[in-house]
Amino acid sequence: MAYQQSYQQPYQYAERPRRRGLKRTIFGVLGILANAVGLFVMPMIAGFIALMVSGLGAMELTALEADGGTIESSTWSVYSIAVPEEDLESVSCEFEGAGVQPTRDISEEPLYTMDGVDYYDVYTLTADSGEITVHCEGSDAIGVSEMGMAGTFISTLVGLVLPLVLGLIALAMTIWGIIALITSPSRY
Repeated sequence: MAYQQSYQQPYQYAERPRRRGLKRTIFGVLGILANAVGLFVMPMIAGFIALMVSGLGAMELTALEADGGTIESSTWSVYSIAVPEEDLESVSCEFEGAGVQPTRDISEEPLYTMDGVDYYDVYTLTADSGEITVHCEGSDAIGVSEMGMAGTFISTLVGLVLPLVLGLIALAMTIWGIIALITSPSRY
Protein backbone atom coordinates (compact mmCIF):
# COMPACT_ATOMS: atom_id res chain seq x y z
CA MET A 1 0.00 0.00 0.00
CA ALA A 2 1.38 3.21 -0.98
CA TYR A 3 1.58 5.97 1.47
CA GLN A 4 -0.74 8.74 0.57
CA GLN A 5 -0.10 12.11 1.93
CA SER A 6 -3.02 14.39 2.20
CA TYR A 7 -2.23 17.80 1.01
CA GLN A 8 -3.77 20.70 2.85
CA GLN A 9 -3.68 24.25 1.73
CA PRO A 10 -1.67 26.43 4.04
CA TYR A 11 -3.68 29.08 5.84
CA GLN A 12 -4.50 31.92 3.50
CA TYR A 13 -5.72 35.30 4.52
CA ALA A 14 -9.25 35.76 3.33
CA GLU A 15 -10.46 39.31 3.10
CA ARG A 16 -13.51 40.08 5.05
CA PRO A 17 -16.37 41.07 2.77
CA ARG A 18 -16.47 44.85 2.55
CA ARG A 19 -19.55 46.68 3.67
CA ARG A 20 -20.25 49.13 0.97
CA GLY A 21 -22.09 52.39 1.55
CA LEU A 22 -20.82 53.24 5.02
CA LYS A 23 -18.90 56.35 3.89
CA ARG A 24 -21.79 57.54 1.74
CA THR A 25 -24.18 57.15 4.64
CA ILE A 26 -21.94 59.03 7.07
CA PHE A 27 -21.21 61.90 4.68
CA GLY A 28 -24.87 62.06 3.62
CA VAL A 29 -26.07 62.37 7.23
CA LEU A 30 -23.41 65.00 7.96
CA GLY A 31 -24.53 66.88 4.84
CA ILE A 32 -28.15 66.78 5.96
CA LEU A 33 -27.20 68.13 9.38
CA ALA A 34 -25.08 70.90 7.84
CA ASN A 35 -27.92 71.80 5.49
CA ALA A 36 -30.44 71.91 8.30
CA VAL A 37 -28.35 74.70 9.79
CA GLY A 38 -27.55 76.27 6.40
CA LEU A 39 -31.19 76.38 5.35
CA PHE A 40 -31.91 78.84 8.13
CA VAL A 41 -28.62 80.73 8.24
CA MET A 42 -27.86 81.13 4.51
CA PRO A 43 -31.01 83.14 3.57
CA MET A 44 -30.38 85.51 6.47
CA ILE A 45 -26.75 86.06 5.46
CA ALA A 46 -27.61 86.44 1.77
CA GLY A 47 -30.47 88.82 2.58
CA PHE A 48 -28.26 90.90 4.88
CA ILE A 49 -25.52 91.17 2.26
CA ALA A 50 -28.07 92.07 -0.43
CA LEU A 51 -29.61 94.77 1.74
CA MET A 52 -26.19 96.20 2.52
CA VAL A 53 -25.27 96.32 -1.17
CA SER A 54 -28.66 97.78 -2.11
CA GLY A 55 -28.45 100.24 0.78
CA LEU A 56 -25.06 101.47 -0.34
CA GLY A 57 -26.44 102.06 -3.81
CA ALA A 58 -29.39 103.94 -2.33
CA MET A 59 -27.18 106.47 -0.57
CA GLU A 60 -26.78 108.48 -3.77
CA LEU A 61 -29.25 111.30 -4.11
CA THR A 62 -29.93 112.93 -7.47
CA ALA A 63 -31.50 116.38 -7.79
CA LEU A 64 -35.01 116.39 -9.27
CA GLU A 65 -36.95 119.36 -10.64
CA ALA A 66 -39.81 120.15 -8.28
CA ASP A 67 -42.15 121.37 -11.02
CA GLY A 68 -42.21 118.35 -13.28
CA GLY A 69 -39.13 116.24 -12.91
CA THR A 70 -39.15 112.74 -14.36
CA ILE A 71 -37.87 109.40 -13.14
CA GLU A 72 -37.23 106.40 -15.41
CA SER A 73 -38.64 103.64 -13.24
CA SER A 74 -38.05 99.92 -13.16
CA THR A 75 -40.19 97.17 -11.67
CA TRP A 76 -37.08 95.96 -9.80
CA SER A 77 -36.49 99.22 -7.96
CA VAL A 78 -37.87 101.25 -5.08
CA TYR A 79 -37.49 105.04 -5.14
CA SER A 80 -37.24 107.58 -2.32
CA ILE A 81 -38.16 111.24 -2.64
CA ALA A 82 -36.25 113.39 -0.14
CA VAL A 83 -36.22 117.06 0.89
CA PRO A 84 -34.22 119.22 3.33
CA GLU A 85 -35.41 119.36 6.95
CA GLU A 86 -36.98 122.83 6.68
CA ASP A 87 -39.33 121.55 3.92
CA LEU A 88 -40.49 118.34 5.61
CA GLU A 89 -43.90 119.60 6.78
CA SER A 90 -44.69 121.86 3.83
CA VAL A 91 -43.86 119.61 0.88
CA SER A 92 -46.56 117.70 -0.99
CA CYS A 93 -46.03 115.81 -4.23
CA GLU A 94 -48.17 114.28 -6.95
CA PHE A 95 -46.96 111.39 -9.10
CA GLU A 96 -48.18 110.33 -12.54
CA GLY A 97 -47.39 107.43 -14.84
CA ALA A 98 -46.06 103.85 -14.86
CA GLY A 99 -48.51 102.56 -12.25
CA VAL A 100 -46.77 104.52 -9.49
CA GLN A 101 -47.76 103.77 -5.90
CA PRO A 102 -46.49 106.44 -3.49
CA THR A 103 -46.34 106.05 0.28
CA ARG A 104 -45.79 109.13 2.44
CA ASP A 105 -43.29 108.18 5.11
CA ILE A 106 -41.18 110.93 6.69
CA SER A 107 -37.86 109.69 8.05
CA GLU A 108 -36.79 110.86 11.51
CA GLU A 109 -33.10 111.12 10.63
CA PRO A 110 -31.36 112.40 7.51
CA LEU A 111 -30.49 109.59 5.13
CA TYR A 112 -28.72 111.57 2.41
CA THR A 113 -26.48 114.55 1.93
CA MET A 114 -26.47 116.58 -1.26
CA ASP A 115 -24.45 119.79 -1.69
CA GLY A 116 -23.72 119.83 2.04
CA VAL A 117 -27.42 119.74 3.03
CA ASP A 118 -29.05 116.84 4.89
CA TYR A 119 -32.09 115.32 3.16
CA TYR A 120 -34.94 113.36 4.74
CA ASP A 121 -37.15 110.79 3.03
CA VAL A 122 -40.70 111.99 2.43
CA TYR A 123 -42.13 109.51 -0.09
CA THR A 124 -41.36 105.92 -1.07
CA LEU A 125 -42.38 104.88 -4.59
CA THR A 126 -42.88 101.58 -6.35
CA ALA A 127 -43.88 101.51 -9.99
CA ASP A 128 -43.94 99.56 -13.22
CA SER A 129 -41.25 100.09 -15.83
CA GLY A 130 -41.70 103.44 -17.51
CA GLU A 131 -41.61 107.13 -16.77
CA ILE A 132 -42.88 108.81 -13.61
CA THR A 133 -43.56 112.55 -13.55
CA VAL A 134 -43.15 114.24 -10.17
CA HIS A 135 -44.85 117.58 -9.26
CA CYS A 136 -43.92 118.90 -5.81
CA GLU A 137 -45.03 122.06 -3.98
CA GLY A 138 -43.53 123.49 -0.80
CA SER A 139 -39.89 122.85 -1.69
CA ASP A 140 -37.50 123.73 -4.47
CA ALA A 141 -34.89 121.19 -3.36
CA ILE A 142 -36.09 117.70 -4.24
CA GLY A 143 -33.89 114.64 -4.46
CA VAL A 144 -34.54 111.10 -5.66
CA SER A 145 -32.72 107.91 -4.71
CA GLU A 146 -33.08 104.50 -6.32
CA MET A 147 -32.70 101.27 -4.41
CA GLY A 148 -32.40 98.36 -6.85
CA MET A 149 -34.10 95.19 -5.70
CA ALA A 150 -32.69 92.78 -8.31
CA GLY A 151 -29.61 92.07 -6.17
CA THR A 152 -31.78 91.43 -3.13
CA PHE A 153 -34.01 89.06 -5.08
CA ILE A 154 -31.09 87.13 -6.57
CA SER A 155 -29.26 86.87 -3.23
CA THR A 156 -32.35 85.62 -1.45
CA LEU A 157 -33.05 83.13 -4.24
CA VAL A 158 -29.46 81.82 -4.05
CA GLY A 159 -29.72 81.74 -0.26
CA LEU A 160 -32.73 79.42 -0.51
CA VAL A 161 -31.98 77.38 -3.63
CA LEU A 162 -28.35 76.51 -2.82
CA PRO A 163 -29.10 74.88 0.56
CA LEU A 164 -32.10 73.04 -0.89
CA VAL A 165 -30.09 71.58 -3.79
CA LEU A 166 -27.22 70.58 -1.51
CA GLY A 167 -29.71 69.10 0.95
CA LEU A 168 -31.28 66.98 -1.78
CA ILE A 169 -27.83 65.74 -2.81
CA ALA A 170 -27.04 64.85 0.82
CA LEU A 171 -30.39 63.05 1.16
CA ALA A 172 -29.79 61.09 -2.04
CA MET A 173 -26.29 60.16 -0.85
CA THR A 174 -27.70 58.98 2.49
CA ILE A 175 -30.37 56.83 0.85
CA TRP A 176 -27.85 55.40 -1.63
CA GLY A 177 -25.48 54.60 1.25
CA ILE A 178 -28.20 52.90 3.33
CA ILE A 179 -29.27 50.77 0.37
CA ALA A 180 -25.63 49.77 -0.25
CA LEU A 181 -25.21 48.90 3.46
CA ILE A 182 -28.31 46.73 3.46
CA THR A 183 -27.40 44.86 0.29
CA SER A 184 -23.67 44.40 1.06
CA PRO A 185 -22.42 41.09 2.46
CA SER A 186 -22.61 40.73 6.20
CA ARG A 187 -19.52 41.04 8.38
CA TYR A 188 -20.26 37.83 10.19
